[in-house]
Amino acid sequence: MSDQRVALPGSQRAQPQVSRPLRTGSGFVLVVPAGRLVSGHWDKVGYQAGDACRLTVVGVGLGKEPLSLVVEAEGERGGWTAVAKVSAEVDAGQKEASASWQFPPAPVVPGAATVREADGSRLSDARFEDHQPLATGGSAWVVARAEGFEGKRLQVVLEREESPGNWVVVGQAVATVKSGALRAAVTPETGNKPPAR
Repeated sequence: MSDQRVALPGSQRAQPQVSRPLRTGSGFVLVVPAGRLVSGHWDKVGYQAGDACRLTVVGVGLGKEPLSLVVEAEGERGGWTAVAKVSAEVDAGQKEASASWQFPPAPVVPGAATVREADGSRLSDARFEDHQPLATGGSAWVVARAEGFEGKRLQVVLEREESPGNWVVVGQAVATVKSGALRAAVTPETGNKPPAR
């Protein structure tokens, strides 16, 4: 007696496919598309806030319909949160799908900044200690958390925005990180107007 062959349509749902033999006692074979993802990658190793990027997934039997991909970001405490859902167009061979996306611009917090180095060290919560206008001849105290920089000397550069997007250096200082914190007094150089704040 010959086997019966049942072809099931492809589905992107992660539900099990169920079929029964057409005749009692007959053997049968389920043919299910072997849709699976093998790898995924971005078009560059690193991005800055606001950069355009391309996400590509490679697999087998991806189907003809666009794939829905979720972009997640890792939080400071290690958890992952969905930040975008993108539609990836599948190529004719059903082996590759690509989607374009743009990283959101970094939120601008006046007087605060965060920088993460490749080795995992992190300079965060950089800000002025006192938010009062800087008086002529006075110093601006700058503080920051400096994880992974213990005992290192860091340079702090104070800049003033002369016109939109045009920043001019008005002072510099070097300070040593102690107990995971940086604190430096920067005095504007002679001949420079004090920064507004």
